[in-house]
Amino acid sequence: MASCAVILLPLYRHRPDVGGIVHTHSPYATAFSAVNKPIPVVLTAIADEFGGPIPCAGFALIGGKQIGKVVVESIGGSPAVLLKNHGVFTVGPNAEAAVKAAVMVEDIARTVWLAMQIGQPQEISVQDVAKLHTRYTQVYGQAGEK
Repeated sequence: MASCAVILLPLYRHRPDVGGIVHTHSPYATAFSAVNKPIPVVLTAIADEFGGPIPCAGFALIGGKQIGKVVVESIGGSPAVLLKNHGVFTVGPNAEAAVKAAVMVEDIARTVWLAMQIGQPQEISVQDVAKLHTRYTQVYGQAGEK
């Protein structure tokens, strides 16, 4: 059985911006993973924080190196990925940022799930997602914001 470090080493190699990784089985986000569904960008908070949908990676058996491989294949530049039938992995430049991403994933998964009980949430356009993400990461909270 491989250790957590061996399992996740490929992620650190693939994403030099990663200094922290969090893995959870938070209930709402894990529910999306159980049905193999990414979390779509239907809230400005998702666009702001994640810059796109939270992808759902394929299935990987626990205890081997496959988890790291599947996460690397699916996470892209996102700070989060769901692992089919398993749970959530989040990353950040440090542990604090990875924890923040994990909390955000669960919060938005809960809100999106609630919205799906009312009807079909409307996705935000790719162009607007890009604008929102750029504003949030490069302007919002910066000195002189207009």
